[in-house]
Amino acid sequence: MLRILLAALPLVALPLVVQAETPNIQPGLWENQTTMIMEGMGGMPDQTETSTECVTQEDLDRGENIIEAPEGCTLDQMDMTADRMDYTMSCPGPQGGRMQMDGSMRFMGDRTEGEMTSEMDTPMGRMNVRMEMRGQRIGDC
Repeated sequence: MLRILLAALPLVALPLVVQAETPNIQPGLWENQTTMIMEGMGGMPDQTETSTECVTQEDLDRGENIIEAPEGCTLDQMDMTADRMDYTMSCPGPQGGRMQMDGSMRFMGDRTEGEMTSEMDTPMGRMNVRMEMRGQRIGDC
């Protein structure tokens, strides 16, 4: 689930070592839904994507290292406990400048939910994007 969460946008760099615990997520087959909301872009419909992923105990034992970082971004801060992850990161914007992102994720055993907000400067002005993420364990792998 965490890989899906952070792969939803071209995001993070190498994880920082903070206080990592094993996330409160049950291993198994997960269905993940991500909805991207473009705020202030009048008339642009929300975009929802659904995917499935097999999460193993080995994945969970890696703690914060479960985050796979796309190139070019920086994970500025991350705090992860068994029940929650909070993070901030920055990436190069699509036309120069930087994109700043803040996110949080709650781990509830057989489900997860979270939100990430990002701000970036574009030739049309500042753009805000909000992503809502939900995951549900649907069975064994």
